[in-house]
Amino acid sequence: MADTDARGLSDPSPDSLDTNPDGPRGRTPWNTVGGRVICLVSRKGGVGKTTSAVNLGAALALSGHSVLLVGTDPQCGICRSLGTAPEDLPVSLTDLFDCGEQLQDLVQISPLEGLHYISPRVLTLEDEERYLDSLERRAGEFVREIDRARNLYDTIIIDCPPSLGPGARAALLASDGFLVPVQTEELCRRTVQSLLDFVDEFRARNFAEGDAARVEMTPTLDGIFLTMAAERTRAGRHVAARLDEEFGDVLYTARVPRTTRLAEMALKGKPAVIYDRRSPGSRAYFDLADELVARYCQSHAEADEEPAAVSRGSVPDESSPAAVAVGEHGLKGFDRFLYELSGGDPCTLPGVMGDPPAELDMISSEPDMVSSEPDMVSLDELLAEEEIQTRNRIDDLDDGYWAPDSESFDRMN
Repeated sequence: MADTDARGLSDPSPDSLDTNPDGPRGRTPWNTVGGRVICLVSRKGGVGKTTSAVNLGAALALSGHSVLLVGTDPQCGICRSLGTAPEDLPVSLTDLFDCGEQLQDLVQISPLEGLHYISPRVLTLEDEERYLDSLERRAGEFVREIDRARNLYDTIIIDCPPSLGPGARAALLASDGFLVPVQTEELCRRTVQSLLDFVDEFRARNFAEGDAARVEMTPTLDGIFLTMAAERTRAGRHVAARLDEEFGDVLYTARVPRTTRLAEMALKGKPAVIYDRRSPGSRAYFDLADELVARYCQSHAEADEEPAAVSRGSVPDESSPAAVAVGEHGLKGFDRFLYELSGGDPCTLPGVMGDPPAELDMISSEPDMVSSEPDMVSLDELLAEEEIQTRNRIDDLDDGYWAPDSESFDRMN
């Protein structure tokens, strides 16, 4: 039985972290046996790596993944973004090296169920020097502990420092794939190719060509995505067009816009996707999460005959709301999430999802309820109705424990 902390929340334990402690673990939403490890890498600072790691992880958690965020940046952005100062951490990633602790014993809970995190605790220059030295000399220990965590989590996301130093190298060694966030600025664009060249050189140095098992584990480029996208500026459009020309298919269609709601995340201590789901930034991270999983499953489709799963409950049951949303209506990201939230009620689709298919107008639970002119329901009206209904049931959810299958995440601050 897990212990309870001062907030009344259960501390993570090996039993509580295991999604199926009483039997063999099922396949993950990636259609793999073990969890998948992804790191976010960039040579330039201020491009939104930490913001993307936290919100992407939260969007995946809300889609049914069990997610672990691991911060290797000595600036401790992961824990700060989730409402905890590094000096307040009871245990941290540095204890892996200083005290010989196992990674699963260093896990911290977040405001969102299914989302846990591990962060270093670096307070002084001496702390940082010792921590980076440990990452460089003992990267193998870090990799082994991350591998063990695959049995506990569907997805492990590693947030790297804005450099190619020990933190990024250890993360690359431990990862199956890596994502590159790129701000729509020319200086940032020019660092992308050099980063990819570095990873190629790093792969050649660390993995022998004759070792097929190790080569299979080398990190591959999952994709490049735009952050702080400024579609209204000429410079922003120019950089986006250049990136599209240079990197083509590896550039994700999901783009994270520049928005103050994402910048407020550290102040609120929560991912933006739970405190303001309506913001364009939150929508973008839902789309990014879907595109990330869909691209991976499509690239491995030849090894699997079943449709790619966007979330744990989205495909196994073809009659489920998520399966209908993805398959029949072609919905994704935030729209798919809202479709699941509505229980698959077609009456809520027109105003939320845009124009529905023609046959959707004829869907009704009873023939006498069919209307030739269905009522248009706006997204704001739907969410406002949810908020009112939730407020009547629950007194105060602002500091509650958010869960993807809980009534408590219907309310927004």
